[in-house]
Amino acid sequence: MAKSKVGLYLRFRTPEGKQSPNRPVAWDSKKRLRPGWCLVKGVPEQHTDVTYHLRYPKNGKWVWEAVGPDSTVAMDLRASRSVGVSAKAVKAPVPAPEPVHRAVEAKKERLKLDDAIRIYLTTGKAAEKDWRKHTVQCYTLALRLFTESCKKTALEEIHGDDLRQFKVYLRQQRTSIGKKIDPRTVYNHFNNVVSFLNSHGRKELIPQSEWPDYEEKEVVHYDPEVMGRLLKFADVDETDVLEFFLGVGFRNGEGTHIEWPDIDLLNKEVHVYSKRERFDWRVKDSQQRIIGISDSLAERLAARHERHPGNGLVFGNSKGNPDKHLLRIIKRVALRAGLNCGRCVGTHERKRVSCSTHPVCRKWIIHTLRKTWATFQARIGTPLPTIKDDLGHSSLATTQKYLATEERRSPRRRQQINAAAALVNATLEEAKPTIQ
Repeated sequence: MAKSKVGLYLRFRTPEGKQSPNRPVAWDSKKRLRPGWCLVKGVPEQHTDVTYHLRYPKNGKWVWEAVGPDSTVAMDLRASRSVGVSAKAVKAPVPAPEPVHRAVEAKKERLKLDDAIRIYLTTGKAAEKDWRKHTVQCYTLALRLFTESCKKTALEEIHGDDLRQFKVYLRQQRTSIGKKIDPRTVYNHFNNVVSFLNSHGRKELIPQSEWPDYEEKEVVHYDPEVMGRLLKFADVDETDVLEFFLGVGFRNGEGTHIEWPDIDLLNKEVHVYSKRERFDWRVKDSQQRIIGISDSLAERLAARHERHPGNGLVFGNSKGNPDKHLLRIIKRVALRAGLNCGRCVGTHERKRVSCSTHPVCRKWIIHTLRKTWATFQARIGTPLPTIKDDLGHSSLATTQKYLATEERRSPRRRQQINAAAALVNATLEEAKPTIQ
């Protein structure tokens, strides 16, 4: 008899543009799926542009089922198929349940949508995964919008058309300033609702091809010349913030929660870790780490500590709490330096204004300093795994995206572009006599 295990595989696109054969997925030491990783001849490899596939027995034959690019959805479907396969593998007859049991089962199937959402966000998956506060807020908002769009009260009544209607409803939503929410936000809300439905057994209600789509934003960084001009127009405290983020590659939240005891000026290191009790804050993906800093940044931090003594936050606000408005610093300095694009429209003091006259340019954000740090590290030859670990990425593919621009602008790529152009020109020159 065929074994009842449900296998999980992935396929990826090769450099030649072809689809690879199905490869077994890779797991970490704790038996957790490593997104984007597979085994090729027993050796782990990471790839982008992957699709997951399940393999399991059905009606006495092994079948393949494509489940899309989302690793979370793939794991959910694998668990669901495993239950179904295991049930079919049992030979012993199952006694018919008593009528009272059928009534209980019917009541369970008729779980109200509101109750299912409450369970999901309290004792269900949110508790199981120990979601961060921000993650709970994102799912709460998505599910609230879904209940506004879908008027059905029972979970079992929801079908694909409800998700199609939800997709249209999301595209009609507007922000507090009257602007339509962007396509990436539409996708995120839709994905969160699908994950919720999957967790309650409402799977495959709509094919992946009908999900909302969005344009993947190009990863950018700031050039050294631009950063030099930016720093010329910053005062001492503003320079502290800019050079700190440029020198450690931290996320905004990581930088705002750094305290003076976290900085070892003797060994020139900064320790980033969760601070639940004090600030109810956690590092992303539980990526606690220690980052080395330059001699010049260590000297600047020492000078800042003399101006702001104590053991509190390095970049705290006037009340000693994390300053959640560090983003405003880089925007103010960029305007002062004349570096805004002049095309953005943003909100300043509750008014819609142009970035040519106000600090609202979308080009200037703290997170791009993080990508700039990674780019500079790559330029000096720092190994990619080291950059990944210092950034706190759980996936090497994410780090590679950060460095995509650097690869495109590298001397090697420039040589390739010019060589290809020379080949085209030579071909055209050879063809001229024939054309005449």
